[in-house]
Amino acid sequence: MNKNQIAKKYSRALINTCETADIPNVLEALHMFSRLMDADKKLRLLFASQLFTDDEKGKALGSVLSQLDITGQGEKFLRLIIMQGHMPAIKEIINASLNAYNEKLKKQTAVVISTIALEEGYIARLKNTLKAMTQKDIEIENEIDPSLLGGFIVKVGSTVYDSSLKGQFRLLKTELLKNTGMN
Repeated sequence: MNKNQIAKKYSRALINTCETADIPNVLEALHMFSRLMDADKKLRLLFASQLFTDDEKGKALGSVLSQLDITGQGEKFLRLIIMQGHMPAIKEIINASLNAYNEKLKKQTAVVISTIALEEGYIARLKNTLKAMTQKDIEIENEIDPSLLGGFIVKVGSTVYDSSLKGQFRLLKTELLKNTGMN
């Protein structure tokens, strides 16, 4: 099973077994644990390795979770991930779980890449437009990329709307090559 398949399995389990109100706490626990694993290579190796027994991993995990103050559903979910040997897929599990949670709440995050930070009024209009298109509540994340030259790119789920100058030049080049038979 690849990481994305594993992540989907865990995200379904999280959504089906946890109360909706508890899911943000579980996701935060997963984020905290993931950041710790990124920062500490030895811990990452301990939990990902087959050299250590489940009992040794369980004791180490208990110590880590108490230091991070992770209890309840977050603790149970992390223990399940670690004991099933799926710790290397934790980032994918977090992303899939967050997507499943947002889907349950009919929310979606749109990433808007622009050359400058967007003004609040523009963000509000963009939110309304995207909400009408997706029928979901939209959260906007604005990323800055000076290489776009102008315009912006909007990513909503797997859909990309590219109205950047760079994207328009790329479309123009493709059309010119197609029309001149050089493609």
